[in-house]
Amino acid sequence: MAEIEIKFVTRHNALALFLDTVVPVLSDMGMDVSKAHEKQLQNDYYDTSNHDFQHQKMGFRVRGNNGRFEQTLKTHGRVSGGLHERAEYNIPLKDAQPDLRLFDKDVWPPEWDADVINTKLARQFSTHFTRTAFEVGCHGSVIELVFDEGEVKTGKARAPIQEIELELLEGQVSELFLLATVLNEKLELRLSDVSKAAQGYQLLHGVNPQVKPLPAFLQLHEEETTENAFAKSAQCALAHWQHHEHLYLETGSVKLLSEVADSLRLLLQSVSLYLPVLQCPEMLELHKQVMKFMQVWLWQEDLQSLRYLLSKKSLFNKCLSKYPSLLSYLQGRKAGLIHAHAPDALFYDKASTQIKIMVSEILYSRPWREHAKGYDMPVTEHAKGWLSQDWQAVQQSLPRAQAMGPANYIAIENMLRQTMWNGFLLADLFPAERDQFRAPWLDILTGIEELKALLVLKQTLRESELESQEELMQWVEDKTNNLLNVMERTRQVGMQSDVYW
Repeated sequence: MAEIEIKFVTRHNALALFLDTVVPVLSDMGMDVSKAHEKQLQNDYYDTSNHDFQHQKMGFRVRGNNGRFEQTLKTHGRVSGGLHERAEYNIPLKDAQPDLRLFDKDVWPPEWDADVINTKLARQFSTHFTRTAFEVGCHGSVIELVFDEGEVKTGKARAPIQEIELELLEGQVSELFLLATVLNEKLELRLSDVSKAAQGYQLLHGVNPQVKPLPAFLQLHEEETTENAFAKSAQCALAHWQHHEHLYLETGSVKLLSEVADSLRLLLQSVSLYLPVLQCPEMLELHKQVMKFMQVWLWQEDLQSLRYLLSKKSLFNKCLSKYPSLLSYLQGRKAGLIHAHAPDALFYDKASTQIKIMVSEILYSRPWREHAKGYDMPVTEHAKGWLSQDWQAVQQSLPRAQAMGPANYIAIENMLRQTMWNGFLLADLFPAERDQFRAPWLDILTGIEELKALLVLKQTLRESELESQEELMQWVEDKTNNLLNVMERTRQVGMQSDVYW
């Protein structure tokens, strides 16, 4: 059978707060909350030594509850933000021994031989948790609301489980999102796209804080409808956000924060680009909320400048490595910035979670169909006009005859970045010479990042009382002038390029 569910992660046991503060609110809204039903669940997850299930993004477990056993296969399905839609197959067992041969043959990938894989199964990890379940009656719909608290463990490591799951048993998906919104208002939550099986595999293999880069372009086909193109763009932004948010919370690697900020920029640009065609109250509200939340992340630009100055791979390292006291000062500023803005707390911020809920619901319900026309037209009908408008704005903001200084380049950064994001979202429709056209402008954006880092360094030198300050100030000036010369030459090349659309 198929399941539709929303999953949250909490930082604390939220059950008591739910009973005290959420249940009365739900009652006032006309929802019925059943009495709690509690059970102890022990789950053993199995795979082969080659991790065939993991590679297929499937989860296979045997669950024990009061002497009763059941094996469950979950396929990858579709995950949109925190909304999980996937096939689930359950088979009762006589004991805790798994047996893949009991499933129908059509549940397996075409190349699989379940009889052979059955002989290769080995337990990989276990999850033990207490599940407290409620049924919520919501305007004719029935939703199972569960609180899971326990741990996932391998032979050598363990990690806590603190989750809330909402599963639609019958009725409308809209009621699922309504309940999710109420929970977010009252509890400290984070929408999660990481299953317990995925947590177990991460515990088994370790978590690598490696950045997962965005593709060169969002993949679109020539006949892609406008609404599907938007759905792909929003889902790309949301998946990138959640992936790097999860990695940061697991590892604390600061480089992942810039990917979160980029995800927000991409989401905002996706909504801004498609809003004229897909205009509806839900899209307008999403645009408003993402714009507001982006302001909370503006500090991240200063953080990236500090990271650039401190990086051993940057163009500045050869010079700055000679001044350990300066590097120490910059490290202190970087640590202070992170401490002041507390990204861990931002990821559990109500606004952050609500944006993810809104995106997930919009992608599921596609509300513009009730308000707009043209949503089912090919996106190519709009793309050339949108890209031409962007190019006109670039030409007006960077006239060839006008020399550009640091302030000029920084002033046009947002406009240029938005133009490049639109190219990311649409250029797959026009593969000819797009890379050659975009390359100079991407180089200029990199140059702007370097200019901003140099300005942060200059401000730091003014504030601090470091030795060799005059010498460093002169180095900053020389570096800035050299960078501007390169950027100006690059700009002239970019202005002479022929458009690719």
